[in-house]
Amino acid sequence: MALDIVEGWTQDLEFQLKSDGVAVDLTGILTANVTLILTNADGTAVTTTSDISISDATNGKVKYSPDAGDMLAVNSPLSARFKVVDADGKIVFFPSAAPDKWTVYKP
Repeated sequence: MALDIVEGWTQDLEFQLKSDGVAVDLTGILTANVTLILTNADGTAVTTTSDISISDATNGKVKYSPDAGDMLAVNSPLSARFKVVDADGKIVFFPSAAPDKWTVYKP
């Protein structure tokens, strides 16, 4: 999924994790087991620790609360992928193909 956003954005962003077009049920998954792998155009990781929460487990919805310095046009485009670890330690990534591309624009 492509995302176009303005630099400095700090309002929550909600995403729905899907597998084969169907929302993934995150019931029983701890918020700590859902992470956002976000990297700048040069491959540098953006710290998203404590910025992720599960907003609707049944419908596979997660929320990202970006910090002011997360979305900078100079670092655009960003690559984004969610990592989910289930209770058995099994790992899955969303998307499972190429990461999502987030383009950040100057205000």
